[in-house]
Amino acid sequence: MPLEALVNGNFCSSVDVNDRGLAYGDGLFETIKITQGHPEFLSLHIERLQLGCSRLGISFCLQTIKHDIEKILPTVTKETAVLKIIITRKFTGRGYKPDSQAGFNRILTVELLTNDYAIEQSQGIAVRLCDTRLGVNPQLAGIKHLSRLENVLARGEWSDTGIAEGLMLDTDGRLVEGTMSNIFVVKDKVLLTPSLYRCGVNGVIRQVVINQLAQQLALSCQVADLTIDDIYHSQEVFICNSLMGLIPVVAIGCHAKSVGYITQSLQQALLRESEVHD
Repeated sequence: MPLEALVNGNFCSSVDVNDRGLAYGDGLFETIKITQGHPEFLSLHIERLQLGCSRLGISFCLQTIKHDIEKILPTVTKETAVLKIIITRKFTGRGYKPDSQAGFNRILTVELLTNDYAIEQSQGIAVRLCDTRLGVNPQLAGIKHLSRLENVLARGEWSDTGIAEGLMLDTDGRLVEGTMSNIFVVKDKVLLTPSLYRCGVNGVIRQVVINQLAQQLALSCQVADLTIDDIYHSQEVFICNSLMGLIPVVAIGCHAKSVGYITQSLQQALLRESEVHD
């Protein structure tokens, strides 16, 4: 349960029943790790939020969001927490037709981060391949929109607590992402991650790995169309998101992997980067 919630600048725990995010998934969200009162990689999260609003035609005011963040951050009293920002298009009447001039609603919540993922980062996790496929839609690719039913269905496929994540393919059989994460593989010392111009979420940590960490470590990094065979034939596999950081994958079904040197090097580089960023 959220410790605090801020709706359109006011501390409360309810939203309008006509909210278009509730009715149609007409909106976006960001999930941000807070460490010692500091939102990690905040500028990258805000950039993706702005991109998503532009893509969906939702008006957006950066200063309003910054003011809301400044208002809710003092409520964080624990060392680690989670800030969630939800943006929806304001209601202007029944029907699907959007109004780009309607303005936006914003919902910010803060809750505890109950898992520091230290064990998973050190020992790795087991994952499975999901049956649910991601639909191809370049208009929505990359952004973190509210319509996440494919991920919900995929995550509902298993209850085994020994499986930490599920990998998802698109309807054409290409590897895309995890239900809640992005994925990287290491093949012959080259870092590979799936192309996301057809579908999938361009995660903030994915961006950091590609644009910053790979260069810092002088790693060759390629964004490409991948299949599940690239997972099986790789030397290292890891997943990432803003809360868990980088987590090695040590088992995909009956295929075993080891926690590799490149993954460990990237973990250390991400830790250093998160301490200085924003």
